[in-house]
Amino acid sequence: MHFQLTRGLGAVASVLALAVAASAQGSNDCATATVIAGTGTFNVVTTGATDSAQQSGTCPTSHNDVWFKWVAPSTDTFTLATCSGISADSVIAVYQANGCPVSGNLVGCNDDNCGLQSSVQFNGTSGTTYMLQLGAYGGTTTYTGTFTLGVTQPPQACGPNTGPDVITGELLDILNVAPVGGIDAIAIGTESCNLGNAVCNWISNTNAHPVIRQNAYRYKAVNGSGRFEQVGLSWCKNAFSSLQLSACCTCQPGGDGSHLGVGCSDPYGSGLNGDQSNPEPNYMINAHTGAFTYPPNNVAVSGAVARRCQIASTDVENTGTGTRYFGEGHYVTADDALAGNQNNNVSYREMTCASGSFAFTGTTQRTLPAIRAWAVAESGVTLTDVQVSGDGLITVGSKATSLGGGTWHYEYAVYNMNSDRNVGSFSVPCPVGATVTNIGFHDVGYHDNDGSGSANFSGTDWVGTFASGAVTWACETQAQNALANAIRWGSLYNFRFDANVAPTSGVTTFGLWKTGVPASLTAAGDVPGASAFSAFCLGDGTGTACPCGNNGTAGRGCANSSFAAGALLAGSGTASVTADTAVLTASSMTGATCVFFQGTAQQAPVVVDDGLGCVTGTVIRLGTKSVAANASSFPQVGDPLISVRGALPGAGGTRYYQCFYRNAVAAFCPPATSNRTNGVVITWAP
Repeated sequence: MHFQLTRGLGAVASVLALAVAASAQGSNDCATATVIAGTGTFNVVTTGATDSAQQSGTCPTSHNDVWFKWVAPSTDTFTLATCSGISADSVIAVYQANGCPVSGNLVGCNDDNCGLQSSVQFNGTSGTTYMLQLGAYGGTTTYTGTFTLGVTQPPQACGPNTGPDVITGELLDILNVAPVGGIDAIAIGTESCNLGNAVCNWISNTNAHPVIRQNAYRYKAVNGSGRFEQVGLSWCKNAFSSLQLSACCTCQPGGDGSHLGVGCSDPYGSGLNGDQSNPEPNYMINAHTGAFTYPPNNVAVSGAVARRCQIASTDVENTGTGTRYFGEGHYVTADDALAGNQNNNVSYREMTCASGSFAFTGTTQRTLPAIRAWAVAESGVTLTDVQVSGDGLITVGSKATSLGGGTWHYEYAVYNMNSDRNVGSFSVPCPVGATVTNIGFHDVGYHDNDGSGSANFSGTDWVGTFASGAVTWACETQAQNALANAIRWGSLYNFRFDANVAPTSGVTTFGLWKTGVPASLTAAGDVPGASAFSAFCLGDGTGTACPCGNNGTAGRGCANSSFAAGALLAGSGTASVTADTAVLTASSMTGATCVFFQGTAQQAPVVVDDGLGCVTGTVIRLGTKSVAANASSFPQVGDPLISVRGALPGAGGTRYYQCFYRNAVAAFCPPATSNRTNGVVITWAP
């Protein structure tokens, strides 16, 4: 597809009262334009036509064009379109004139709004004459077909919300750019809507206008669990002039090219939003206040993918086999933010991808950021919005997925809509003793010197660690590196790991990168719950006292004659009936042998010889094992699995374990000659 350079509209709105195709053909000379009347479907033939001297100056040249003269039958919003009526790449324009027009009479023009065909929406006044120009993009292209001209169904009145309230009303079209050096790129056409009760500034060559950001996201399942990741971001288009259309609401009088009126909409096609000549770098924009520096401090770049929404070629794959893509548009403007309306400026729409080319499908999901699509693509996703005091909005998403065998995958997404303080750390509570593997991270890269001082922000991955009861990631602090890889506005980062701990509802914590109060905030979501292995029946004095004052240390059994800390029983591996690798390990014991045993219930600790006993119900002796170097384990080579020896049902369940061992020094705690470890509870998965 060639570059679109027009103020293009989205898919053709519903058109009323279309008649059967009329006999009009079009004239090669605007002075003798074919007269058409009313609304409907009309024939057009450009065979034999030549290029008119009259051109819009905004759209590409309309080659081999023909002309029609039309008087608006009513005061309405109309749509002129070649969509589905011809097979060629068309260029169309509408002028308010009663003869050959000049560029100053231009009402609107379009190239490539519905595939390679075109549509343009315009406000018509009853009794006013308009000249319609239909031609082709290619210099040698002609066509025979039809076009439609009809009244656009007016939408319902909006709001009004207090002050200007600009949203992304429609995501219109996609400009696809050929990959360069392993980088693909797109640009997304957007149409803004003012839902507020005051006009919004749209003043060109100042910072009193919106900037427009475009993002791309991908959802896919990996190893049995879903991932919603941001795969692309753009620089921001500086808006420069506003039309007064009615895509979202009934447009009210009062707007002009420098102000978007109440209820009015304004389209920017993908060619405009993908313009590379004067975009705004993201780092110069405070998306919460809408403030940005103008003119932008742009370093020269070249190449077709520069400053557009860049996507790594390795992230581009065909949809239809589980992979889904979503495009997002985001308007940022100061007077909207001053009115407190900056949190509804983002909208998304699903995209298809075939052979590296993206196209929109479905409808625009207004005022919803793309992270909301995660919950649409996959059930069980928790999304929590967190408003930073005096700053922007952060959304945290989470989903725990059972991988079978007692292992769960934990997937998180942190989306910074418009917080200027950014996010610099993320933490998930996880029980001490859990087995945590496959700790991962995913970000999206800034590009083309989009960072303070015209140097890219760092792309260093956050390293995740599991310690002190939490899985934690962090980037460099602001003091360490002003270009650190923080989660900046309009960006979504992912955090993930696997654990042998079932999920529960809990809270995650994210730290704000820039200093201030608060330093961190929490969000509800799925977190690892109690470990499959947990200690009970402790001889450390926290419950029932040991029989002769021989309390051990924290989390262990009663002290014995060789180890004042007491013997320790711990569990490890996977506690799953169908994938059992669980092992019980006892250490700091005396004597030559020990006995591992299982019960179906627990009881309050009771004194048994030198130690405490808590296992009751149906008790099964798992095995008597030798003690070597004061330690032993079950199962060992040749032993049945714990789930087999313990006769666990297929559905799993909770069982209680201890280890009995000899303590031959009778003088230690007379007259007893045995002791026990602490107990371990195992929660068995199917």
